[in-house]
Amino acid sequence: MKHILDGGGNIAYSLVRPPGHHAQPSQADGYCFLNNAGLAVQLALDSGHTKVAVIDIDVHYGNGTAEGFYCSDKVLTISLHMDHGSWGPSHPQKGTVDELGEGKGFGYNLNIPLPNGTGDRGYCCAMTQLAIPAIEKFEPTLIVFVVGLDSSAFDPNGRQCLTMEGYREIGRNVRGLADKYSNGRLLIVQEGGYHITYSAYCLHATLEGVLNVPEPLLFDPIAHYPEDESFPTKVIEAIKNYQKDAVPFLKD
Repeated sequence: MKHILDGGGNIAYSLVRPPGHHAQPSQADGYCFLNNAGLAVQLALDSGHTKVAVIDIDVHYGNGTAEGFYCSDKVLTISLHMDHGSWGPSHPQKGTVDELGEGKGFGYNLNIPLPNGTGDRGYCCAMTQLAIPAIEKFEPTLIVFVVGLDSSAFDPNGRQCLTMEGYREIGRNVRGLADKYSNGRLLIVQEGGYHITYSAYCLHATLEGVLNVPEPLLFDPIAHYPEDESFPTKVIEAIKNYQKDAVPFLKD
């Protein structure tokens, strides 16, 4: 983030381990000790930014990042994740649509819990119908893209079915938002991904999308993975209707 804020370049990729988006302000959680994305967002706020958007596509809810800015209207956190619920007393956040933030931050935490088996078309539908319109309303001056590769079809720690093309398209979408609203400023933060080989493929595809590479440079070994998007589409429509009524800034 400092590289971007200091004018070193508009796009930066942070290859961090361990991951961070579950780490809460007062405790570690879910393999995460420090919330890398959250610290980057806070640095941007301290540097004078008043509108920072976080788009998290890890298969698990980015509860720690959300918790850190739950009462702030300066940070819009959007999490597309598997509908997995709470993990217990130390992880009370469920990632449900009604966890919208509190106080000034009400409406600035948008959860998109997707059903198990959601793949490329389902995720792209969620981006088009939910995430992108929210970003367009918010008009951030800086975007943090939290990339979890455990949403892939091969990952042993998730139940979703993204392939390289899905990651590539999401990368394109996020780059387009950065170009339109934040003068191209985009920080990409690495999160989960537990199938080492296919995670590398999906990261490659994500960065191809962000960099607007015209043709894929790597062949996807599961490019034709089957997907039934009918149920995810219904879920996305239900979330859209809920947010339309419940989120004040989306009504303007």
